[in-house]
Amino acid sequence: MEKYTNEFGKECWKGVTEDCEFTEDLFHEVENNPYEQEDYQRAFHSNLGSITVLNRLTGFGWRDVETGFRDMEGKFWLVSGGFDVILSLAGVATVGEAIQWIKENSNTCRGD
Repeated sequence: MEKYTNEFGKECWKGVTEDCEFTEDLFHEVENNPYEQEDYQRAFHSNLGSITVLNRLTGFGWRDVETGFRDMEGKFWLVSGGFDVILSLAGVATVGEAIQWIKENSNTCRGD
């Protein structure tokens, strides 16, 4: 795997396979976060797609953590309700397992 900056200034990884080790180091903090200061957003962009984790205050007044995966065809899966794929590392060892974890736990968007 090799890290590079794409034409939009985003940190990306190429040469990623589903068997590559999944670690927190693959993610970068998203700059220009439109949410509140205490909120954070992290992203991992690769040739397999993008995984994002967002911790934010919802419009209903409570904090939520959401993990999303968008594949290279534009299909999107979203897990909300306190799901953070980065913190689930005990059960997720590879990038492929992380993607599968998101798809299996998706409860808002399911590949549409």
